[in-house]
Amino acid sequence: MATKPKRGRCERWGKPRANVRDWLKYNEQLVVRGEFLLDVEWVKNWDKELATMNHDKRGRPFQFPHSLIELQAVWNQWVGVRAVEGLTRKLVEFSRLPAFDDYSTINRRISKIDAAIELPKEGFCSVSTDGTGIKMHHAGEYRQQKYRTKKRRWIKITMSANPLTKDLLAVEVSLDGEGQSEPDIAEEHMKMLHKNGKEILKFWGDGAFDKIKFFNWLDQHNIESAIPPRDNASTNANGSMRRLREVFDYKTQSWNDWAMEKQYGKRWLGTEVMFSAVKGIFGEDTRAKNPISACQEAKRKFWAYHRMKRYAITKV
Repeated sequence: MATKPKRGRCERWGKPRANVRDWLKYNEQLVVRGEFLLDVEWVKNWDKELATMNHDKRGRPFQFPHSLIELQAVWNQWVGVRAVEGLTRKLVEFSRLPAFDDYSTINRRISKIDAAIELPKEGFCSVSTDGTGIKMHHAGEYRQQKYRTKKRRWIKITMSANPLTKDLLAVEVSLDGEGQSEPDIAEEHMKMLHKNGKEILKFWGDGAFDKIKFFNWLDQHNIESAIPPRDNASTNANGSMRRLREVFDYKTQSWNDWAMEKQYGKRWLGTEVMFSAVKGIFGEDTRAKNPISACQEAKRKFWAYHRMKRYAITKV
C-alpha cells in the first residue's frame, strides 16, 4: 500500500514552506484596516483642503474636500451611493463631519477619482504581472447555461505588483477582448516605474509573456526574469539571444529544478494572492452596468484595497 506524503510537505517544491510571518503584527494590521473606514482625522484640515482645492478654480467652488470623496469611494465598494450618503449623514449627526453631500455629488465626484496607485519609496523593486476577470453582473455561469441568456461581458484586470513586498504597483482595466496584451501592459508598467526612478531587478510572469519582443526589452534593461517558455519552444534565436538562453536553461533542467532556480513560485505572492484578497473583500462583480463606469469601479477595488493596506502598515 502506497504511503501518503508527509503533511505540510509540498512534493513539487521539495521542501516544507517556512512560515516567517509575524502573525501578531499581521493580525493587528488586519484589524487596523477596519479603522480606516471610520478614520476622519482629516476633518481637522477640512477648510484648509477646500481652500487649496478652490484656489484659482473657475466656476462653482468645491464644497466637500477630496479626502471625504476618497473615503466615500471606499465605502462604495460595499454599499450603494445612496447608502454612502446615509453613512455620511450619520457621521454629521455624531458631529464628526461639518456637512454631508448628496447622492448626485457623491456619484459625480467618485466617478472622477483618479485611483492612482501610490508607489513605494524604495528605489529598487521586482515585478510580477498577471491578469484576472471581474464580472459586470452578479449571475453565475449556471444561469446563463440553464436559461440560455445572453453572454455578459467581463472586465479584464492586468495588475503588476512586487512579489517580495506584496506592494501593488499598477493596475490596467479594459473590457474583455479589448485593450493591450499582458506583455505590452507589463512593459508599460515597468516604463512607468523607470520614469518614477525605480530600478527593476526581476520580472515574474506566466507563459503568456514568452514573447521575443518582451524578452528583448527585459534584456535591454538588464532585468532578470522568471518566465517559462513553451515546451515546444524553438532552439533557434529567431531575433532574441536572451530568449534562446532562457529556452536552453528551461529545456536542460527538470521543471522542479528550473522553478527552484528561478524562484518561480514567488510570482503568486504578487498577483494571485492580491486577486484573491480583493475579490474576497469587495466581491468579484461590479455594481455599475455601464462599461466605462464598471471599468472605473473595478479599478477602484484594487485602489481601495491598496489604501487600506498601506494605512494599516503605517499604523502598526
